[in-house]
Amino acid sequence: MRSPLLIAFMLIIMGLVLYWVDIQGSKRLKLEKVTLGASLLIGFSQALAIIPGVSRSGITMTAGLATGFTREAAARFSFLLSAPIILGAGLVEVPHLLKVPGAISPNFWISVVVSLLAGMASIGFLLRYLQKKSFAPFVWYRLLLGVLVIVVFLVRR
Repeated sequence: MRSPLLIAFMLIIMGLVLYWVDIQGSKRLKLEKVTLGASLLIGFSQALAIIPGVSRSGITMTAGLATGFTREAAARFSFLLSAPIILGAGLVEVPHLLKVPGAISPNFWISVVVSLLAGMASIGFLLRYLQKKSFAPFVWYRLLLGVLVIVVFLVRR
């Protein structure tokens, strides 16, 4: 079920949880200090992304902060967790692409390279940003978007 109100409330709730964990978390542990327990907690937290309005990367970063990671380490771990699923999804789609004439063209490879470079630049920027600053802009984004979804929902009723 993709209820706009569920999405809005989860955006707001998870924004508040991220804010609280960002303020309260110890932010002492580097990625090299990850424990099996922290890995399992962060890994299993991804399952919450099945709820509309909960993002996979947001919940794993929040769980990382809750386990004591620095902001940068939580973000880095979150991105590392996404690599196998992205690779797997890509491999699942290759047979379908091979069946479509002209699908794997020079334009396809250009878009793959551009996507890779844009993704790497975005991740690099975020990791540098989180070395010195908080998750506050993401908290505000979630809160404002949640309120906007509620307003639009109510206006359209």
